[in-house]
Amino acid sequence: MAPSNRSKEILLSLGLVREDTIVPFFPRVRDSEEVSALRDTQSGIIFLNRTDHITLSHYEDITGGSYWGSATRDEALKKYGADDERRFKQFTSEISGKDLVDIGCGTGGLLDLFKPVAKSVAGVEPQAYVRGELTRLGYPMYRLPSDMPAKSFDIATLFHTLEHVAEPLEMLQEVRKVLRPGGVVIIEVPHARDVLFKLDAFKKFSLWSEHLILHTKESLRTFLEKTGFVDIEIVGFQRYSLANHIGWLVDGTPGGQERLAQFSDSSMGKAYVDFLTAQDKTDTLLVTARV
Repeated sequence: MAPSNRSKEILLSLGLVREDTIVPFFPRVRDSEEVSALRDTQSGIIFLNRTDHITLSHYEDITGGSYWGSATRDEALKKYGADDERRFKQFTSEISGKDLVDIGCGTGGLLDLFKPVAKSVAGVEPQAYVRGELTRLGYPMYRLPSDMPAKSFDIATLFHTLEHVAEPLEMLQEVRKVLRPGGVVIIEVPHARDVLFKLDAFKKFSLWSEHLILHTKESLRTFLEKTGFVDIEIVGFQRYSLANHIGWLVDGTPGGQERLAQFSDSSMGKAYVDFLTAQDKTDTLLVTARV
């Protein structure tokens, strides 16, 4: 019996992929030989060959800080602090004075940062252990978006969350319900057109059993339109530097930003990011949309 593939069903139903344009992309993901990646040659969307390995219990049953490769919350916050700080700077003006919920909040780094400037902050996190830790720190926490009261928030953020969800349309519908009229959703996801996907070494490192769909701008827009969002703005964003990419090209390994610091010149790095953005080859997509 073939494994079930909810991602493929959704993408086919929305006309984003076709049976005759889906081809194998890579024979495995980094954490499993039982899962492979597919790509639609027309749209560029990348998705896994199955989704039956990801259920809510997969996340609920994780204990301690193992998911973040850290023994404590403080260690995890340090490990991912740069992205949290960057997101705080990017979206402070949008979130200041508003009621915020961070969906897939993980260890709560963004809750810590936005608490002093937002009207209120809350988190959604299926992992029972970390949800308990954040509750003990005084944060209002929910297991799922469907557990939240309707029309209770001005801003909902999903930073590298949507690609983990087996029913992303249902997730977006639930997010829309908890936002007040005029409320904003902010989404960040990996980009299927990341220039490094031309390298097999990067595919082997990056493709993951938890990343069910890697989106394009077009597929993200379709998902948001389908679930009733308006004023949709999608831009490419580059998280990793020129030095990181040179590391992949030279050594076929991550961490080039540490090994090749001489390529961190700001003007050269900015020119490279501008080039990737113009070519729609950034590693990340950022979305804002309203209800």
